[in-house]
Order: sequence, then structure tokens, then C-alpha cells
Amino acid sequence: MHYQKNPLLSNASVFPFSFYKNNGKNQISVNNKSVKITENHNINLVFHIHNSFLHDSNTNNLTEIVSSNNPHITINIPDVRISLDEVPSEINSNKKTKSELKCEEYGKQFLNTTNVLPLVGTNSNVIQIINQKCKPPNRLVIGGVNTSPGEFPHMVALGRRNTDEIFSFSCGGTLIASEWVLTAAHCTYGAKSPTDARIGVHNIKNNQQGIITTINKTIRHPNFKPPAMYADIALVKLNTVVVFNNDIRPACLYQQYDTAPAQGWVTGWGVTEFNGEKQSDQLQKAFLDIVDNVACAIRHNQSIAIPYGITPSMICAGDSHGGWNKDTCQGDSGGPLQISHPKNICLFQILGITSFGQGCAVVNTPGVYTRVSHYLKWIEDIVWP
Repeated sequence: MHYQKNPLLSNASVFPFSFYKNNGKNQISVNNKSVKITENHNINLVFHIHNSFLHDSNTNNLTEIVSSNNPHITINIPDVRISLDEVPSEINSNKKTKSELKCEEYGKQFLNTTNVLPLVGTNSNVIQIINQKCKPPNRLVIGGVNTSPGEFPHMVALGRRNTDEIFSFSCGGTLIASEWVLTAAHCTYGAKSPTDARIGVHNIKNNQQGIITTINKTIRHPNFKPPAMYADIALVKLNTVVVFNNDIRPACLYQQYDTAPAQGWVTGWGVTEFNGEKQSDQLQKAFLDIVDNVACAIRHNQSIAIPYGITPSMICAGDSHGGWNKDTCQGDSGGPLQISHPKNICLFQILGITSFGQGCAVVNTPGVYTRVSHYLKWIEDIVWP
């Protein structure tokens, strides 16, 4: 996880933009919201696009964003289609998904409610007392710091043990069931693909913390085709059935397909300096802004990781309100983008999986995460068949 000194943005000016298809004159409305692009003295662009989604169901051609003040600024965004096979049928119904029901089950293990009657007075109303069995997350600091032990109890360190039983960390992951870890597919390739998982660990150099178990098997999403980073999601089955406690708890899966909160936490043991190699011994956290997919697509327009642009199966996040000081970096891959569960202080909901970026904490360039809600059905069919 990388933190960069505050960059200076100056001489910003606002350019009104119009949207066209194939150089035509048909203007595209983006949820009736205005689109503003500000430009600093280095011709870097900052995008402010709220609640927008660019989509044309009748063509696969490119959409151009052209400045009405400066027609020389033109950025192509590939048209994006949603694969309905990936969207659970329960998303737009009142029926709860398997993962949602499982989350409720997890919640009962760590947060109990007791009904009692008042001892005095004539009021016969039942009073509910919440018996908390967990350590709530520390919300006093919102980024760029070490976490507290047990603050993110679903975090998993994936890696390998050498002949001396020394654990070598490679990627992060999220415990979502007693035998299953959610991670990025790109973390499971090559000679350094993980063979072991450490769970309940805060300081990765402390071999006495948490538990370590071997990996039984890894299942990558069939649509993951590197070097492209679409469907960058994998499930790791453990050889040990994990027993939950205060320091080891599963996370829930975020259920909303087409909405996201304004901000979320990222956590990891990754690199803490740009162009550096030293990884953090202690689990780090940062609080990032969720960035609109259209703005994100513009910043990653030339990336070989997304030849077809940012798709709805991705979610972007960055430090857009804090000077782009915080970001995920090398070693944070596979770890979660998460929020506290709104109904249970003991649990988190996983929004995304750390996938890729352009460097670390690069100004105006958010990181890209696999959107977990896009893959609920695939996850559920494997973990809770």
C-alpha cells in the first residue's frame, strides 16, 4: 500500500464536454448529470462524473468524449455490455441470495440480541440488549496507517513456505467461508502461485500469530484471460476447516449490483513506497473514494490490461479528495476493497478485489478492482452449492 506526498494542482479550468457516437451529432445523456473535466498546468485531467454510466445497447462502436472548447482533446471509450449470465436472478427480486443468507448466519455468531423486561415502572415494552462478541474497527484514522490486531479479521495472507518453514508472502485474500478464500486470479499464476494461507495474522513476520494451512485447490474464473484483467477473480479452497473467533471471522459479499457506497477501506501488506521493494510487516489500511467508472475508463484508456475499457464487472477507487496520497500497490493484489456491514458492526462487506493500477498513487489515476457483486452467482455455486 503506497502513500505519496500531496501533489499540487493549479491553474485549473473547466471544459464543458459533449458526447457523440461515431463522430455523429447524437448527444448522449449520462443520467442527466453534467460532466466536468478540469485541467492542471501539466495537462493532467481530473474528472468529476457523478452517478453516470455510458452505454448504448445498439452498437459495439467506440464512444468519443470531445471537448467543445478544445476539440483536440478526444478520448475513446469502448462501448460496454453487461453479460446477464453473470448477474444473479435474485439481484432484482426480493429473494435473498445464498451469500446474503450466509452473512446473516455469520452475524448471529458474533452479535447476539437478548430480550429483557424492565425491572421498574409500568412500561412492559421489551428492551433489546446487544451482546457484542467482536472488536469493532477503529474509525479514528481514515488511511495510511497500521491496522489494529483483529480490526480486519477476514484478511488472509497467501504465499509459500520454504524448506525452513519460513512463509513468503505474495498476495492478499479474504476469508468468506470456513474453507474458502476470495482473491485475484492473477495472484494464482506462475512459479510464485500460493501454496499456503495465513489467517488471523496482523504482523506477517510474527510466525506465532494466527494459523497457517495448505491450499487444497484454486479455481480461477473461466473468463480470466491474461494479460487482460477482466474477471480477475479466483477462489482458494483450504485444507483446513477454519474455526471462527475474535481474530478470525469471515466477510460478507456486497449484494448491490449497480450501486456502490461513496468510500471504502483497502487493506494489505504491500509495498509502502513508490518504486520501493519493502513490504509492510503489519497490515495497512487506507480509506479511498469510489470513482465513477466512466472517469476511471478515461484514465486507463491506453492500458493493455483492459483492451475493451472499464466494464461493469470492475469498480474503481482512489484518494480523489485527499490529494491522491493513498493507494494499493505491489503486494496488495487480491486483497479486499470493503465497507463495514451497515447492520452488523462485527462484519465487513467486500465490494472489490484489488486487481491493477498504473503505478501507485499516481495523480488522478484510480486503482481498478474486480466488482464482487458481478460474480455472486459464480462464487455461490462453488462455495455454497
